[in-house]
Amino acid sequence: EYDAAASGGAEYFRRACALQDAALELLRVAVADRISVISTQIQDALNLPKVPLKADKLEASLVYTRFHGISKRSNKLITIARRRLDALGDGSVAAVGYEDLLTLCRNTYCGAREVLLTSTVRNHMDILKERHGLVGMTRLASVFLIRLCTVETALYLDFFGDPDKRRHPRKAVKGSVQTNDEGKSEEGDEAKEEGNQEAAATRQQQHNNNNNNNNNNN
Repeated sequence: EYDAAASGGAEYFRRACALQDAALELLRVAVADRISVISTQIQDALNLPKVPLKADKLEASLVYTRFHGISKRSNKLITIARRRLDALGDGSVAAVGYEDLLTLCRNTYCGAREVLLTSTVRNHMDILKERHGLVGMTRLASVFLIRLCTVETALYLDFFGDPDKRRHPRKAVKGSVQTNDEGKSEEGDEAKEEGNQEAAATRQQQHNNNNNNNNNNN
């Protein structure tokens, strides 16, 4: 009869679980806790959210520069956890720990960004409404919010984006419109080239028709 204790299987499993727990703890401290610490430091330095930032100073402030400073290392660690999760598979018990870690990192990040941005965005909306009225505020606020969402999407991808997909984008299919990591639509090169060729052919045909009409008139 098989004896797990005598064969060392139970001890091996215990040590494997201990090593995974240690790895998850290190990742949590290096990513989620680091994001929380940076967020707290920024709030203390800028007196947020009590004193909102000016909208035109936002992108150059610590709200972005400090997060950019930790994004590359955080992305490497998150990529390690994601690849480990993919290797374990959905049915693995060990995968739950990595799923929880990635969820924690995302929630911590989103919570930190919300705290840092909410007062500034709300204050800027109030200023626009006071200066330009509701109609003018709507137009100007749309431009501001589009820019803010674009910058925030890029920053999020710096943390949680897949580096392989960003380095090797999918090959464009003829006639298709693809979306890059910043959320902008891009026509494939082949589709653009085909469109240029069709336009050139149309112009040449129109030129020939005009020449034929001129000859007939003469």
